Amino acid sequence: MSTIAAFITGATGFIGSALCRKIIAENGIVYALVRENSKNIDRLPVDKNLKVIYGDLDDFGHIKEQLSQLEIDINIFYHLGWKGVGNKDRNDSIQSQNIESTVQSLLLAHSLGCSKWVGTGSQAEYGPVNSKISEEYSTKPTTFYGASKLSASILTQVLGNQLNINTVWARVFSTYGPGDNSGWMLIDLINTLLDKQKPKLTLGEQLWDYLYVDDAANALYKLGITPNSQGVYNLGSGNAKKLKNIIEITRDLIDPSLPLGFGDIPYRPDQVMHLEADVSKLIRDTGWQPEFNLETGLGRTIEYIKNEKNR
Repeated sequence: MSTIAAFITGATGFIGSALCRKIIAENGIVYALVRENSKNIDRLPVDKNLKVIYGDLDDFGHIKEQLSQLEIDINIFYHLGWKGVGNKDRNDSIQSQNIESTVQSLLLAHSLGCSKWVGTGSQAEYGPVNSKISEEYSTKPTTFYGASKLSASILTQVLGNQLNINTVWARVFSTYGPGDNSGWMLIDLINTLLDKQKPKLTLGEQLWDYLYVDDAANALYKLGITPNSQGVYNLGSGNAKKLKNIIEITRDLIDPSLPLGFGDIPYRPDQVMHLEADVSKLIRDTGWQPEFNLETGLGRTIEYIKNEKNR
């Protein structure tokens, strides 16, 4: 493929903004969909090759109208936008609205003449598994979020075949890195430790697959530019570690003398004890490999949060 020109929904999100940076670094052009008065627009790189398109997932007609007034040639469409990604919204009825906006994004990609559409799903589509998961594993989501992601995946694969547009669905496992939101275990752990507080934890016996955000962005980039990539791909590190070990590494990078409250809180009744992506299909089809080991990624994340606290 020649120079990539990508349209990205969810561009100011955690992974979306990292994908924008990756494409810009590869001398590509990014058209970033941003809501009016977005609080996260500062996440986007300031670059001549990044163009902001203001709009909302609820109104793709308005987005299409704006794009029709520009002389642009977009070849890859990334749909990362999704409402209700926080834990508290996982069973909210807002999830079903995302199915329609995902379908509309594919229709827009087709009208723009894109050769590839890439959407992001979630490991929640599989439901609790407690083993390493390949793309062939049965899907049994237990939340509105997981069920809506799965529905969007199925519909876009069917519609993509009808429209003759290459569609990819990347099921994202657990990501982390600078700029991630609070409310997730690693980010909350780092904040607590930087405040010299003792975090309340489970026993930490879970096996967990964490992927640094820049590696996730690179995987999405490669899925977009690889001509033969198609269908569902798992997106994780492919290497689960015991959560207790991850927590201890994080603590040691901040202050090895800080106490850790292992066993202070019980496991949830529905606690997943093993979350790990089989990424062999992703590696085989794109040649992608994660570049950041856990210590490096955690170190960068800690430094980012520390600097934010000192601002």
